[in-house]
Amino acid sequence: MKRNLLKRIGAVALAAAVSLTMGTAAFAADTGVNTDGTWDDTSHGINSSKTTLNVAKEIVFKNSESTTVRQPNITYTYTIASATPGEAKITDADGITVNVKAGLTAAVTPGAATVAFVDTDTADATAAGNALKKYASFTFDNAKFTDPGVYRYSITESTNVTKASVGITPEKKTETSAYDPVRYLDVYVKKNAAGTACEIYGYVLFEGTATTVITSSDVSMKSEGYVNTATASDEQADVDVYKTENLAIYKTITGTMADVNNKFPVSIAMTKASGLSNGIKLDFTASENAELTKTDTDAKGDYVTMDNALAGKVGQDSVITITGIPYGSTAAVTETNNAPDSYKVSAGKTATTTEFFKDKIVATNGTATVDAQTLNAKVSIYITNKLDAISPTNVVMRFAPFLFIFGAAILLLVVMRRRRTQDAE
Repeated sequence: MKRNLLKRIGAVALAAAVSLTMGTAAFAADTGVNTDGTWDDTSHGINSSKTTLNVAKEIVFKNSESTTVRQPNITYTYTIASATPGEAKITDADGITVNVKAGLTAAVTPGAATVAFVDTDTADATAAGNALKKYASFTFDNAKFTDPGVYRYSITESTNVTKASVGITPEKKTETSAYDPVRYLDVYVKKNAAGTACEIYGYVLFEGTATTVITSSDVSMKSEGYVNTATASDEQADVDVYKTENLAIYKTITGTMADVNNKFPVSIAMTKASGLSNGIKLDFTASENAELTKTDTDAKGDYVTMDNALAGKVGQDSVITITGIPYGSTAAVTETNNAPDSYKVSAGKTATTTEFFKDKIVATNGTATVDAQTLNAKVSIYITNKLDAISPTNVVMRFAPFLFIFGAAILLLVVMRRRRTQDAE
């Protein structure tokens, strides 16, 4: 009797263990829920609250001066669909394996979700790169899952414009095309505690194919969305990078005869980097004694665009700064002398250098142009107009030869007149 009783107890325990395994470990460890009932975002590499899945989109903003820039105008759309897993399997750390099922499209809404970046919003850009994430949300309906299992979906990224048209560069320096726009999502479903219905208890978003076989060691495949785990380097695979640079124009008027109250007209001719569209907005500042004519004003404030030459004026010790110019664009600066006097003009990358030109004499209505500078780093242009007192000695010396000739002629006339007088006597 005792032996039979022990056998029965052992059989029940084994059956319970098998049932528990199939309910949890067979579909990956139930690490999606913390002990306090909250969802553990980090365990699956995505943000989720069980029935709501938030897929991240990340753009890394770079600027050598670490400044605030406008976001590019681009909308990312994520379309979710059922994937055909074939013979794909999931194997957990205990070696338990289950087959992957095709995702149920009826269990998720919407079929497409969007993430929008807009130029009326800003982002902090740093030299190393600062990541800004936004999320596209999908909602799953537990009631649509009638059987436990692992259900596989595909999520495909698309954009409303080409990335190059708004200044987003390839995510790798060694690549010229975008990364694979498809991710795959495994939804883990089990029976609830009462065993009366199914519920989602985990998600895994990964890079691979519809038929990818996953084991417990394949953690590197997991993704938070269309983001990368290391965002500080362009060499990483899944980062969209928005690089911008800045242009600054500094003005000095010097010399004892210079009009330090004059403001010299300047124009800035920009050429967009290859592939850029029109209408990209740039922020600017103009210090005291400086002006830059705005293109327009929006919810963020005044702005200029790169589409046409920009007009402004620069006076003594003034600065015009334009920020957020897409990487690889160029800018040429031309100053016009609107003063009645000629000025010696020099220009360089610092106040004491003259890389562009030195002591170029510019008369009224004349111009001095700094050739197009590529904005692959911050560009600073220091323009100095100088007018020193002119030398009276030089002016007198110009007339001296003529005065000598004129005096000699008068003396000759006097001598000749005396001779005539003497001859007459």
